[in-house]
Amino acid sequence: MGDDRRGEEMTAKERARIAMEGGKPDGLPTMEIVFELERELTGRAYVLGKDLEPLRGSERERALNENAELYIRCARELGYSSITVHPAPTPWYIPGNNYYPTLEDELHVVRRIFREAGDELYVAAGIDGTYAIPDGSGFEAFVWALADRPGEMKREARSRAEWAAEQMKRLIDAGAEIMYCCSDYCFNQGPFLSPAMFEEFIFPYLAYQTEELKKAGAYVIKHTDGNILPILEMLIAAGPHVLHSIDPVAGMSMREVRKKADGRIALMGNVDSTKLQTGDIPGIMESCRAAVEGSEAGGTVFSTCNSVFSGIGLEHYRVMLDFWKQHNKGAKQ
Repeated sequence: MGDDRRGEEMTAKERARIAMEGGKPDGLPTMEIVFELERELTGRAYVLGKDLEPLRGSERERALNENAELYIRCARELGYSSITVHPAPTPWYIPGNNYYPTLEDELHVVRRIFREAGDELYVAAGIDGTYAIPDGSGFEAFVWALADRPGEMKREARSRAEWAAEQMKRLIDAGAEIMYCCSDYCFNQGPFLSPAMFEEFIFPYLAYQTEELKKAGAYVIKHTDGNILPILEMLIAAGPHVLHSIDPVAGMSMREVRKKADGRIALMGNVDSTKLQTGDIPGIMESCRAAVEGSEAGGTVFSTCNSVFSGIGLEHYRVMLDFWKQHNKGAKQ
């Protein structure tokens, strides 16, 4: 799959579209689920969480509009194909302090970005209603509930997926064209549920959620860290356009996952975030080379295996971006 542009260079958004559809653009697109180094890059920070909550009226609107401008600035400076807007809380998850207090806040920012930059960049957002690895305090109770009350847990799983899909459809209507579904399923050793239990308690609801988002017109990117090999076939069968992480910390290699996926899903990730965090420059370069292995076949989005979180040095991340620029320069020659 490709795109006949008669020698004309593609836009970042076009590259992402072709790659997410499994094709081969004129260079690898790059984007991240989260970029948290906005202050280091621009000298400004997003107004989120408890800093945004007390603002009212025009003051709140101004903060939201300035956030939208900052997302666009960061994406342009980094060469991204998409802008990821921070989420609002869900009934089962509040993402630290990096959140919009209400969905209406998030929708405002999505609309603003889409209006200002939707022709050149994708707007990305998303949540995930499927069960994820519980935190340590709730793990035992969750597992016992699956064993003791399976019917109730399946009804809850369905309810969560339906709720999440409806919230994400509102984001799609506002202009978001990529939906990230970020429930983590796997440890480094493998999934937190056996493949049989995953098939019973997660797979049907992931497939439902994915199909609803695709019907609403979004590209769907499924994220999970860890060793995904025992459930890889179900992740593919659930139908997302892209699978993200391909976590090298858990021993995942782009080569192996690409071979097993056999062109049925696009792949995103695999650059080791721990190397970026520690500043291991040779390790970063080695990880970048591994992440692009086989990318000539198409269906590849270049990114970290997790996110660009606040513990990563911007200068180390620039090493990764410099590799990406050189790789794309070579691809176009």
